[in-house]
Amino acid sequence: MNVSNGPGMSSSSGGVERRTNPHLRGIFEEAYHVAEPMLGSGVSSSAHFLRITLHDAFPDLHQQDISILCVAIERVHRERSKVQG
Repeated sequence: MNVSNGPGMSSSSGGVERRTNPHLRGIFEEAYHVAEPMLGSGVSSSAHFLRITLHDAFPDLHQQDISILCVAIERVHRERSKVQG
């Protein structure tokens, strides 16, 4: 976990913090937990249903935030699946 020393600075890397969207980072694990059963199902149209599911679970998020969250969740799911299997 990175602890910020100031605007754009990260204590663990000693450089500029490039990651953005802290509001999405804060809800990522919860969103992943909501999406995981759908991602593991192998349904080919799961991307569309993932957006709907996340919008229903987090109705205050902007559509762009939903899209960012979907991409991040899908990428993390692929990476975690590689490690497990």
